[in-house]
Amino acid sequence: MKQSVTIKDVAKEAGVSVATVSYVINNRTDKRISEKTRKKVLQIINLLGYTPNQSAKALATNRNQLLALYLSAGDSLLKNAEQSYFLHFLISYFHKKNYDLVCLNESYTEKFDHADAIICYDISSELFHQIGDSNFIPLVAYDCMIHDPLFFQINSNYRNILEQADIYFSKKPYTLVLLDTKNYEKKDFLSTLHADIRYVRDFLEVSAIKEENLVVVDHVLYQLLNSSHNTLYVPSIRTEKADALLTCLEYALQRIPIRQHDILI
Repeated sequence: MKQSVTIKDVAKEAGVSVATVSYVINNRTDKRISEKTRKKVLQIINLLGYTPNQSAKALATNRNQLLALYLSAGDSLLKNAEQSYFLHFLISYFHKKNYDLVCLNESYTEKFDHADAIICYDISSELFHQIGDSNFIPLVAYDCMIHDPLFFQINSNYRNILEQADIYFSKKPYTLVLLDTKNYEKKDFLSTLHADIRYVRDFLEVSAIKEENLVVVDHVLYQLLNSSHNTLYVPSIRTEKADALLTCLEYALQRIPIRQHDILI
């Protein structure tokens, strides 16, 4: 039988006193608690699935079978097309799993109470944490690097992709072509793996690509480049990653502890 989470467990994980946790839970305005500490305590409460009483615990098990998807405002037709492809893929996938999906963008970052969990797709780390500071339901990052052990992040395994490319192109030079992203942590990480990376925003930048050997992960770029280049396509949006996303969501919703939050597929 799963041991109940106590207020002491929350305090230990958050690195604060039991009294501080109690003050946060009870919205004590007469006590001076920093906003940073308050948010951290609330996030730990969500992570551990702590509920102050049995009535609240019963309420916590209820689900709406509704997921919210956050997308960055698209600044190009190519980005909008890729987001549309991802949205349609995810709607179809989760419909089969008896979940509904509502789409939100960065113009709406306040508290959203209707969903069981929030999926953030290819957004900046700053926006991710802004959403997390306003919502204390499970929050999962997809195709963006957050580097925060409180949250799951699911990304393509670019080390494996580049190993595939070395074999596919027989060690000949190749360029990794990606749609531009606001997630600079992802850009920094990729720069440590491969020297020849090109980020594109529009059709002109795509048409300017002259290299023969290309690696792409975006569906829209594969459609544009495959006929004119020697292209290795390893789709970023695929069922295997969606399965991993669903597993992470279920772990988060059931408050099942897991050490590995950085998932590479």
